[in-house]
Parts: sequence; structure tokens; C-alpha cells
Amino acid sequence: MSDGMQMTPMDVDPIDDGPKSMPPAPSSPLNQRELTVLKEEDARQAIDMLRGEDVAGRVSAANKIEGIAVALGHERTREELLPFLADGIDDEDEVLVSIASSLGKLVEHVGGCDHAEKLLMPLELLLTVEENTVRDAACASTKVVADSLPSYVFETRYASLLEDLANKEWFTARISAATLLPSAYARLTRSQQTSHLQNFESLCKDETPMVRRVAAQQLGHILKAVLKAKGRMCFTPDGEVSKTIIPLYEFLATTEQPDSVRLQTTENCVAFGQVLSEVGPNWTE
Repeated sequence: MSDGMQMTPMDVDPIDDGPKSMPPAPSSPLNQRELTVLKEEDARQAIDMLRGEDVAGRVSAANKIEGIAVALGHERTREELLPFLADGIDDEDEVLVSIASSLGKLVEHVGGCDHAEKLLMPLELLLTVEENTVRDAACASTKVVADSLPSYVFETRYASLLEDLANKEWFTARISAATLLPSAYARLTRSQQTSHLQNFESLCKDETPMVRRVAAQQLGHILKAVLKAKGRMCFTPDGEVSKTIIPLYEFLATTEQPDSVRLQTTENCVAFGQVLSEVGPNWTE
């Protein structure tokens, strides 16, 4: 390289990983301390973008949340990043979708299964948002987090979260409850299974058609979950399928229901047929 040639500084934000004005000059490898400083600086810039007024910038930063968590480490992610995200729930839907999707990727970055319940705090808020794309992303991440929870946390903190959602005044929370209950059913205690199936029954009969529609969508899934947890006994005259699920199917299929609710029974027919074929012809015995 000639003596007259000079390097120009990087002309883009480092966290965007964008093009550089020219290749970097050869340098000695960075030591671990220098790498840590660079990562923390990237994280700080991304957090500043999350605070900024530019929506596109906030979306971009929200998509980098996993990288921010890596830079901050387990403890700071739990104690600083998650509360910060929870405080920013009142944001544009595009930003919230990115945040909701990212939270499901953070289990290992908060310290693994033993600390995964910390992720439920911001997710619980996102599960009540009015925009359905945000709730859908939050539900998907919540299922990932729930799968990682130890049994004692699942049966206490997570079961309590589902109970709260199912009984909240906001219909958006009840929609999320209807979506999450089937996947949780098998890991609940026996008494919790009874109470949460009652909650699901209430959601199927909810006064808000949008809640009934989502509950109707999930009816086949709750049927499969009950069969997995209880076996053929759930098909006896006093079993959950006979006493609760089949009557719910009949209720949701009536002509008195709006089309948006009643049309879900087509998919449920398929699910019911699959379950009955697995159980066999003598399913009531």
C-alpha cells in the first residue's frame, strides 16, 4: 500500500452490517475485551434505534433483539432488556410483530430453561394487543417458551397466565387463551386440566364472535390433547369428549352461529375423523 493511501471510516451503522467504503486495512486480531466492547456498542446502537422515531429503524432494531441479548449476556438480558421491551409495548404493529417473534428465540440467552419464565412478562402484554398479527407472533413464541419451562413453573406460572388470559375483560386476551390452551393441556395437573377445559368451554360460548371463532378453530386440537392426556377413557359416557367436546362441536355447528364460527366445523370434522380412526371402532367402550 502506498504511503499516500488513507483508509476512510465505515460509512454505515455497524449494526446494519452494510457495505463499507473500502476493505479494512490488515490489523492484529481483536482480543476478547475489544470484541466485548464492540458487541456492547452494537447493542447500545440497536437499543437507541428502538427508542427512535423512525418506524423502519425500530423494526430493524427489533429484528436484532437476539443479537442484543448475546451482547448483553444472560443477567443483563433478564434484568435490563426484557423490562425495556415490556415498557415499549405501546408501539407500531410492525415493531411489535418483530419483538414478539424475537422473544421466542431468547430462551438460551436469558440463561436457559431455569430462567425462561422471565420471557412471559413481555409476552403476556403482547398476547393482549388488538392487532392479530402481533398476537399470532406472540402465541407462537409463547408456545416455544412454554415448552422449555420446567414442570413446576409450567404448572404454576404458566397455568396462572392461561387462567388470567381466559378470564380477562379484553376479548383479545381471551382469543390468545383459546389459542394456547390446547398445546398446554397435556402438561397440566389433573385438576388444572379440568378447570382449563371448563375455561375452553366458556371461550367456545363467549359473547364475542371473534373469540368463538378462534375457539372453534382449536376444537380439534383440544380433542387431540385430551385424548393424549386421558386415553380412551375420555370417550366413555362420563369422559371429557362425550360430556364436553362433542356438545361444543354441536353448539358451534348450529345455524345460529355466524358463518365465521360455523364454517370452522369443517376442519373439526377432519380432526374428529382422524382421532376416531386412531381410537378404533369401539371408541365408546
